[in-house]
Amino acid sequence: MSLKVERELNPTSRNQVNRAKTAAQSKNYDYAISLMQAVMKDEPLFLEGRRLLRAVEIQKYKAMGGFARQMTSMRLTGGVMKLSSAKTPQEQLIQAEEILALDPYQHKANIMIGEAGASLGHPEFKCFAHETLKDGKPEDKANLSKLAQAYMEAKQFPKAVATYELILEIDPRDGDALSGLKNASAANASKSGGWETAEGDYRNVLKSKTESEQLEQDAKLVKSTDAIEEQIGLHYQKHQAEPANPMHSKAIAQLYLQKNDYSPAIQWYEHAFEAGGRVDSSLEKVIGDLRLKKTEQELQALRTELAGQTDPEPQAQTQAAIEQKEKELNDVRLFLAEARVRAQPNEGEFRYDLGEALYKIGQYKRATEELQQSLKQPSVRYPALNLMGQAFMKRGMFDFAVKQLALAESELLAMDELKKEIVYNLGLVYEMIKQPEKALDQWKKIYEVDMGYRDVAARVEASYGGGDHAA
Repeated sequence: MSLKVERELNPTSRNQVNRAKTAAQSKNYDYAISLMQAVMKDEPLFLEGRRLLRAVEIQKYKAMGGFARQMTSMRLTGGVMKLSSAKTPQEQLIQAEEILALDPYQHKANIMIGEAGASLGHPEFKCFAHETLKDGKPEDKANLSKLAQAYMEAKQFPKAVATYELILEIDPRDGDALSGLKNASAANASKSGGWETAEGDYRNVLKSKTESEQLEQDAKLVKSTDAIEEQIGLHYQKHQAEPANPMHSKAIAQLYLQKNDYSPAIQWYEHAFEAGGRVDSSLEKVIGDLRLKKTEQELQALRTELAGQTDPEPQAQTQAAIEQKEKELNDVRLFLAEARVRAQPNEGEFRYDLGEALYKIGQYKRATEELQQSLKQPSVRYPALNLMGQAFMKRGMFDFAVKQLALAESELLAMDELKKEIVYNLGLVYEMIKQPEKALDQWKKIYEVDMGYRDVAARVEASYGGGDHAA
């Protein structure tokens, strides 16, 4: 089996990847890691996803203090000893990832990742494993040597050359590295000189002459705006001859996308959706994604415009436009979420997305109904409980809000960003129902680990009189 890329994943895995990226940007590392670990179990050959997972783990690890790393090291001992119990490559990958979630630089677990992936036919996994170890110890000659060998095995000759050169910078007398550099340079020259074919004609490398001509045409379209316009005209003529054929509308839409011209691209995709009888759910998703991207770009442009304004009247006008665009963005998200649920009504993550979209436009009752249906999906269970609690708060159903938030708080062990938000919201509910002591108890839980979180320091310290006290 070949390595997978993101566009080849099933909808659930793609959604989890997108959610993980968002969580990582918000520094909610634990949530991002749990999402990507779930993806890796379903898609073990999704190497670019494994790279994303490792990058998040490294960010989390580097943000840890010395004491936290010592505690982590103690927790690792038993898990590392169990690594050898995994039999199949798939089991080895899963076990190794559990260790690397705690310490992404753990040597044995990284080596297992490389060997398991290689046993599945992909030496790129060895490259990835030794690249990770290199990030932890950039001048470890033994690892660099194995990394260079892995690059050679994977036929990534330019990287092998660069790695051998790096070894020689560290130790100019390393004879093995010098010999390796000569071999890697020769292999690189051979590969780049003639595609490793006797005739040297690139057409012989392609599956067929037709495929090569198509690639040439695609390259022409990318390079030339005039060529894109010409192709749009040709496909428009075909559309006029067969207006009910959605393929012509799709082709025109794709050409407009090459120009980054979203409005006509969306219009032509919508025409294709209508011409196809409004049954192509994948096309409906494309339309929603493009509308979302277009609206986000327009919103960002307005915010940039506002930042550069000093006159109160234009500022007020731009701020009003921003608020209207934010409303439009929420409507687009709702459209996209509803389309996904229609296509896959049993997919818990899509139910969560719809509940979140409904919450943002103030439809709290519908939001709780959708969120409730997403609770069986592990990847969104706790965000769903958190949002359900907030929706019940908005509806004045405080006992239900307490129940959802307290359940999430009790099940989550690590005080990560998500749990902090849940605990904070639980404190707010207790405050609303006039139970200040219970509210304070919640905020103290956060204060113990993160005094800088929102306004917990002010809330907690105010209960002691509010001021700084001398020792």
